[in-house]
Amino acid sequence: MADENEVKTGSASVAPIGAAKPKRTIPNKILPNDRLAPGKWQAALRAYAVVYESNGNKPVTNEEAGKIIGMAGTTVVMTNAFFCDLGLLTRQKEEAAFIPSAEVLAYNKAHEWDPETAGEKLRPVFERMWFSEVLVPRLKFRPYDIEDALAVLAEACDANPDYRDRLVVLIELMAFAGVIIRDGDVIKAAAGSKVAEKPAESVSVAPVVQAPTAPAVDEGHAEFTFILDPKRGRKVVVHAPHDMSQKEFQRVRKWMEIQLVAEGGEDTAK
Repeated sequence: MADENEVKTGSASVAPIGAAKPKRTIPNKILPNDRLAPGKWQAALRAYAVVYESNGNKPVTNEEAGKIIGMAGTTVVMTNAFFCDLGLLTRQKEEAAFIPSAEVLAYNKAHEWDPETAGEKLRPVFERMWFSEVLVPRLKFRPYDIEDALAVLAEACDANPDYRDRLVVLIELMAFAGVIIRDGDVIKAAAGSKVAEKPAESVSVAPVVQAPTAPAVDEGHAEFTFILDPKRGRKVVVHAPHDMSQKEFQRVRKWMEIQLVAEGGEDTAK
């Protein structure tokens, strides 16, 4: 039996005209579009870098980036909001063109050598974002099932189940940047993963002044003292090897006599 608030139309029940439709909530954060696979997102990002470096560092349009990877500009445009939110692309005022960040340029260069790890050049950017702030600290305590990880992200951005696929793409991009590791349906914290923190405030510490210490005497040497002036306590201390020969001792003694005569001459001149 049909509900009294419904109207029969043929074999289907439809809501009466003018009935209020359920309100669809919109996430309070920008999420990647699920119409593009993670691989397409990565390719689009590199395309902006390739065109930017080949056109003399001029802003890149969606059409120019799309030509590099065989994608229409109307498709590439779906990456703009998310990439700009991360700061990977900067939109130019009054112009539908973008400048890639230094991290994007570094990612593109690294991709030429090792495509598997190149995404980690973007890791510092991803670590600063809201999704890392809410998920990474939890993963440091234990791995999460992907559904649990999606629930954490959904709560943080107020996303309903309609946005599940977009959150899955977000997790894939986080793994691509090396912030997390996805092992099947298990999400783990990547080694050394962290959330960007404010630099600690510097604290002024009084310098520690150490009292001068007497130089250590090598146990393989003997100490000889030459008294210059007993009344004034002036003396010269010489450390010499225990096995010093008589000839060597005489050389030292003669040298001391020359130095003392020279010093006495200077005192007299003064």
